[in-house]
Amino acid sequence: MLDAITCSEGGVPSTALITTPFRKLAQMTAANLGLADFQYVVAEHPIWTRDDAWFEVQAEKLADPVLKILQRS
Repeated sequence: MLDAITCSEGGVPSTALITTPFRKLAQMTAANLGLADFQYVVAEHPIWTRDDAWFEVQAEKLADPVLKILQRS
């Protein structure tokens, strides 16, 4: 999250991909850095137990939200 915010503040379109248990931490980090509206994308948790097919579905599902965030930056 911090890296994405740092890149974004440096003019590089950025977002973060987090998993569901880290949503609150992402919100708090952004708020603490003065960017409460910083947008990020949330994937299901956990990811380490998933197979390649799951990752392919997630990539398809999350690609558009990521692109929309990056294009607004």
